[in-house]
Amino acid sequence: MGCILDVTNKQVMMKTSTLFFSVILLVQFYNGFKMVAQDILTLPQLREDFLLFRTALEEAHPGIYRYETKSSMDGSFEAIEKELHQPLNQQEFYKILNPVLAKIGCGHTKLIPSEDNDFMYYYNTETLFPLKLFLDRNKAYVRYSYDTGNKLEPGTEIMAINGIGMEEIIHGLLNNLFSDGQNQTFKYYELNRYFNALFSNFYLEEGKANNKFSITYKDKKRKGSMELDAISSQRIREIDAKTENSLPYELDFKNANTALMTIRTFWPNGEKYNFEAFLKESFVEINDKNIENLILDLRGNEGGKDAFGSLLLSYLVNADFRYYDKLVVATNEKFSFVDHAQLPEGYDELKALITQTEDGEFRWEHNGNLTVQTPQEHPFKGQVYVLIDGACFSVTSEFCAVASHLDRVSFIGEETGGGYYGNNSGAFAIVTLPNSKMKLGIPLMAYYTAVKDYEFTDRGIMPDHPIRNTIKEVLTPGDEVLDWTLGRINKK
Repeated sequence: MGCILDVTNKQVMMKTSTLFFSVILLVQFYNGFKMVAQDILTLPQLREDFLLFRTALEEAHPGIYRYETKSSMDGSFEAIEKELHQPLNQQEFYKILNPVLAKIGCGHTKLIPSEDNDFMYYYNTETLFPLKLFLDRNKAYVRYSYDTGNKLEPGTEIMAINGIGMEEIIHGLLNNLFSDGQNQTFKYYELNRYFNALFSNFYLEEGKANNKFSITYKDKKRKGSMELDAISSQRIREIDAKTENSLPYELDFKNANTALMTIRTFWPNGEKYNFEAFLKESFVEINDKNIENLILDLRGNEGGKDAFGSLLLSYLVNADFRYYDKLVVATNEKFSFVDHAQLPEGYDELKALITQTEDGEFRWEHNGNLTVQTPQEHPFKGQVYVLIDGACFSVTSEFCAVASHLDRVSFIGEETGGGYYGNNSGAFAIVTLPNSKMKLGIPLMAYYTAVKDYEFTDRGIMPDHPIRNTIKEVLTPGDEVLDWTLGRINKK
């Protein structure tokens, strides 16, 4: 995450809002800090870190009370104080702080315990759970194994790990995952993607032998148990990388009437993959071919540059539209914790550009998406079907929210991970807790999309045609959501 200082174009504090890039930025501010054997933190040290943790959130987070009341958050902070009654190591302290941070309901807020090359892999990185699981509600199924010696069949249900039932594990991890408002689909997306890391962070203890995992399982109504050897994060990264698609944007024509445009990210990719050029060339070709139906596949797209969301929408509408209603910050005053924080470059100068409304709200008014947006000269006028899932977050969910509000598209799949009415992101304050050395990433801008009258004030964009993934669909070749959409178009 970060900010672009371009006041002349009024694009200051450009949002690049994906969790991946949030963490990349956080890691950049570690200044060489490496996780070593955990020291025991004394009670005075823990209390000092907690006071800074709470102070920074209350002063700087623009959405700390967006979904939770102040009294509710105060109660959660006070509960943490009561838990700090004995010395703790860093991992134990992390597990106390993280749930109250998740309670805020902000998918862009982060607590990073240590610098590492693997996103979300913080503790016990050499002794990780060796199965890739698919988590569906309160159940877990095997997708594949990272250890070729394991013979469990794909689809086998895992009932318990190290004597802990999967329902209890899933519930515990969901309470520690970040998402906008009360959304759950983004949490399940993260859970399915990083279960091995999350289980290690919250259910394994640093320094204790974790070389073996005991599991109970059920396969074709037959129950069994076995021990599995642990595996390293490097091995997990190598195997998972083979399933990733590196192309950020693609255009395909399914038939003479239907085009499929896949956008996996709104993050700028430089000259090799230029998003503006891709859109321009694609829609010229789509219009030249007289395409009647456009399928826009945004599944797995966690966000990126906010201007790209409004740019895409400008190709799909034939009238002016508004994208953002307002951008709000917590204050225009100097933070009391500034000596412990890495702030965006030029932040002191930028504060002078913050305006205050008559009702006391602090606004940032220098973003191009606050102005009225103009459609392209030759926009696409046919039917638009947007494929969505829980990974559609930040900029992606903003695009979907405004497109939904304009009643321009139909949505197929699962609820988006990002909130319908916006999110907290933009530039970040990176606060270092002085004793534990953990990094708290606080978004400094609350984005409010130009939408209204939506039924769910604390959820994402709901699909018009819900299709939920199950283990059967995950293991079956093909694409049920895309196939359903193509079938609907063919029926018409």
